[in-house]
Amino acid sequence: MNMNRIYQLMKLNRAIKSHRVKFAGILLLHILKLRYLCLRFDPIIACNLSCQMCYFSDKEFRKNNKGTFKSDEIERLAKMFFPRTLQVVFGCGAEPTLYKDFPKLIKLAKSYGVPYVGLVSNGQLIKEEHIRELVNYGLDELLLSVHGVRKTTYENLMTNSNYEKFHAVLNSFNSIKSELGSSTPTLRLNYTVNPDNLEELSDFFKVYGNYNINTLQVRPIMDIGQSGYRNLTLDRYIDNYNNAIDRLSNSCKERGITLLARTQDPAYKSEQEDYSAAIIDSILRYISPQRVWRTDFDWKNVTYDEFCQKIGFINSLFKGIVASKEEIINNNPFKGKLTLTYDVL
Repeated sequence: MNMNRIYQLMKLNRAIKSHRVKFAGILLLHILKLRYLCLRFDPIIACNLSCQMCYFSDKEFRKNNKGTFKSDEIERLAKMFFPRTLQVVFGCGAEPTLYKDFPKLIKLAKSYGVPYVGLVSNGQLIKEEHIRELVNYGLDELLLSVHGVRKTTYENLMTNSNYEKFHAVLNSFNSIKSELGSSTPTLRLNYTVNPDNLEELSDFFKVYGNYNINTLQVRPIMDIGQSGYRNLTLDRYIDNYNNAIDRLSNSCKERGITLLARTQDPAYKSEQEDYSAAIIDSILRYISPQRVWRTDFDWKNVTYDEFCQKIGFINSLFKGIVASKEEIINNNPFKGKLTLTYDVL
């Protein structure tokens, strides 16, 4: 799927103000067994780095959070979810390139006709042969984490990483796509902003401007509970952050790059939970060796449709249609709590 269509859908979602219309659309897609799910899929719970802003910087978290899917389990999950999936992103807080033969995950998703398949990685373990496979298997977007423009910042925040190796991967990605004559996968760079890497955003394109970046995503740091980095708010740097986003927006427009950035409440100071979290929760499914969607889903013995029937998923969608925004905020029927949203700039 062309990434512009994804961003057009994001803009359309923001433009449609009626939650009733959105829930009604999801209900129709669910009943007709059409594609509406967005999957975040961790095939393995492990990471080769100990990034300071990540759970894996915490020794207790690394010790107590492990696991990997067997190949037959991946096949069962694919059969269960992929025919209903609009978008699947492999890698959601863990490093998918640690999974054996990880490019075949993309091949599997595409064999089920999933329109958009993405891969999130720190890039450190990606080799040239992997890039060739990702291109040939039809990966739509490669999303690489980069939390520093300068070498010292990058390697400090992304503990155990190698700055030169990251740039080598970016160079290989450019050259192999050109050699194969492929426009996909597109490249997105994800940058989590904190007080220690904010000011060097002004030099972002001086360092990364030679790479064929399609999307730049900028996320303000948030307190995730277990991480080595403790300077967890931008509340003293809001003006600097807003100015940086304005400059990046202009630079991205000049280069034809899509900028995804949080422009509303970047310090996460609002206590008002957005009702749209419930809408996102109704279509978002997180899958990992520790949990498949919900802890009460016995996915090894029950199908997705059987479980939806058991928990009254259709009734929950009806409740979303008839409920007020305030009722949805106070009693999200989909049991989620998502607050992170982006503007497409």
